[in-house]
Amino acid sequence: MVESMNSILLKGREMPILRMLDFIQEKLGEWFYERRKKANETFHRVSIWAEEEMTKKMDLACKMFVFNLDSMLFRINSEGIEFIVDLKRRTYDCLEFQLDELPCPHVIAAINKRYLQKSDYCSNWYSRETWLKTYEGHVNTMGDQKS
Repeated sequence: MVESMNSILLKGREMPILRMLDFIQEKLGEWFYERRKKANETFHRVSIWAEEEMTKKMDLACKMFVFNLDSMLFRINSEGIEFIVDLKRRTYDCLEFQLDELPCPHVIAAINKRYLQKSDYCSNWYSRETWLKTYEGHVNTMGDQKS
């Protein structure tokens, strides 16, 4: 993340310190505006990033065999290896689901078996509302300090 910021702010490094601070402030203001606008325009219940991550996992999920053990408990067979997914408790054998709080391919396979919404199994941190709150503030410039 720091390297990304460094590369973008490279132009500002050659400026006098006060101008460089203004440049950083302006750039942060632009980023907040762009992200706020993107969040407002999305129709997904989760952030675009979370939706894209789950979409990437769909191909793997579709290749798995899903067996109901209960209405919300599943045995998932993936390439001969079996896993248990509990949608009610939001747990999965490998702990990936619990750590990322974003459905992994095995969890997506179970969700698809029940025709449920993947976004219902994402942490609130990935929600559109949280995304909007993150960028709701404005980065205001100081204006002319001579007056």
